[in-house]
Amino acid sequence: MKKKIYSPLQRLILTGFFSCVFAHSAVAFEQNSQGNSKSSLRLIAAKTEWQGEAKTFAGIEIRLAPKWKTYWRTPGDTGIPPYFDWSGSENLKSAEVMYPIPNRYEDPLGITIGYKSQVTLPVLLTPIDPLKPIKLNLSAQYAICYDLCVPVSASQKLVVDQADTTHFAPLLSMALSLTPKPTTQDDEGPGVKKVRMSGDQQQPFLTLNVAVPERSQKVDLFVEGPNGLYVPTPELLDKQGENKGRKLYKINLADVDEPKQFKDLVLTCTLRADDVAVVHPCRVE
Repeated sequence: MKKKIYSPLQRLILTGFFSCVFAHSAVAFEQNSQGNSKSSLRLIAAKTEWQGEAKTFAGIEIRLAPKWKTYWRTPGDTGIPPYFDWSGSENLKSAEVMYPIPNRYEDPLGITIGYKSQVTLPVLLTPIDPLKPIKLNLSAQYAICYDLCVPVSASQKLVVDQADTTHFAPLLSMALSLTPKPTTQDDEGPGVKKVRMSGDQQQPFLTLNVAVPERSQKVDLFVEGPNGLYVPTPELLDKQGENKGRKLYKINLADVDEPKQFKDLVLTCTLRADDVAVVHPCRVE
């Protein structure tokens, strides 16, 4: 099945539709959410399509006051990644939290990665017994930031009856449309095709050869290391865009402890090219 991709016009239309949905559900959100004066979190659920199959998802909705932001799973130079604990849940085999493509924000302390206004994180649910409801018990810790950063704790409970989960399907479908699709480094489509260790002991760096659709205007690359290993922000080398179908990035490792450890390491590469977003493992050669 072909991947479902929204054009900018479709997203504008959908944004108008969902604005109406949010307006009608604002009271319910406030009644069912928890957080602080600058952010609120609530838990929703629905059955919707993902990679050609109908699956049951929860959604972690976070709404933020104007100009405040919260962080991606890898927050950048500063910030705190969110933490979600599902241990108090019943009939839950696994809960895989997924992240829509984030944005970069630059401030005096460096570059951070995350979201402003609001974000819905889809959570793929796998029950122990598919014939019984899932009783979710979420304990969440996340940080929000404006001039200063504030930790937030919230808890939510929700019974997910998989036979009747349609009300929030449009919201979760929208969140999934903004979530990078899993691929592999060998796929023919967009993605990081090669990562090489270059330079010398004094100036080590990585070069990343990236394939993008030829007419892409907004391209961004996020690279994560295993087990929380810090990876500096990729720098685009071909800023003039002479080769429309390829981008060359560089990651400077001069300030990284033991840059030799990057050799043969498997990184996680997330690529955004306009409305296309993919994520896959990338091995360093």
